[in-house]
Amino acid sequence: MKQSIKEIDKELKIRLFYVLALTAIIANTLGFVSNVIIYGFTNITIFILVCAIIMYIVGGLGIYLKKIQLPANIILFLGNFIEFPVLFFAYGSYYILYMLLGIISTALFLEKKWRFIGSMIVILYDSIAICVKIMFPYYFIGVEVANLPAILVTYFISMMSIVIMIVILMKYYALQQTELLELTEELQKMANLDPLTHLYNRRYLVDYLQRQMHRDNGEFAIALLDIDDFKMINDQYGHVYGDKTLQVFADSMKKNMEGKGIASRFGGEEFMLVFDCLDKVVIEQSIHEIVKDLRIYGKETKDIEITFSAGVEFFYKKGEIVKLFNGADHKLYYAKHHGKNKIVFDETS
Repeated sequence: MKQSIKEIDKELKIRLFYVLALTAIIANTLGFVSNVIIYGFTNITIFILVCAIIMYIVGGLGIYLKKIQLPANIILFLGNFIEFPVLFFAYGSYYILYMLLGIISTALFLEKKWRFIGSMIVILYDSIAICVKIMFPYYFIGVEVANLPAILVTYFISMMSIVIMIVILMKYYALQQTELLELTEELQKMANLDPLTHLYNRRYLVDYLQRQMHRDNGEFAIALLDIDDFKMINDQYGHVYGDKTLQVFADSMKKNMEGKGIASRFGGEEFMLVFDCLDKVVIEQSIHEIVKDLRIYGKETKDIEITFSAGVEFFYKKGEIVKLFNGADHKLYYAKHHGKNKIVFDETS
């Protein structure tokens, strides 16, 4: 597995923090520059500079240490609960919008499932505010200034920076969604497979049979296979060899069932084949090929003969899974008690 969901979520948090930190730092830096241009070095200008420096330090430490929760809280608290209120009292009602949006975005950012939306609110609101500033500069500046072009350039740079932040955030968000989708598919696949043999497990088998029963023709066959004297193989040659035997058995089933249906591990040394047809010849030939593979493996590894018994049950449009399983199980039981190493299609064979 490439990454766990926890790791992907952690990466997304770090990426969102990068965007948050960079946006805050750029906004404060450009805010400081524009205030110097408009008002000169005042107490408010110095205050904005101090906030920017703190955000530089906190943001840098968070990125370096990859410990983002506390730095993110400091940046959000500093910007929304200290800086914006000061600017509101210094410059007027315009900054109350920043403060309110900041509080909302902070609450959303700190809530895991709303973090992305909170980040987008901050970025989008900043973008709109800067566009309005460019269109109506005198209203927001409140004073006549000779170097208005310099202010507009500052606002333009700020707007472009925020646009870049949006692009970065959307890129990382799309990447994270792709990774989550791949991980979900991989987890789904793992949930349906037996860990030892990598065949489908019993849960998937039941779902698959339910779907087969509701097909238009609704006809198929199952074969329940069980390795003969498997306990003796484990006791005499060890569980490692026993596990390897199961894996070889499973590989042969996968190979010989290709294009004909599926193979699954039913439990222990029992396996089930589901054939998409009712052709007895196809079923018999497929099982005999598996017999050959298992026999070759036993001879080449321990010079023993490894065999299995099988019970085959047919499904004709109507019936229940339990009855289907019971039918195959009865035929397997018949094979086991009538010499083993045989395929039983009906209990008279």
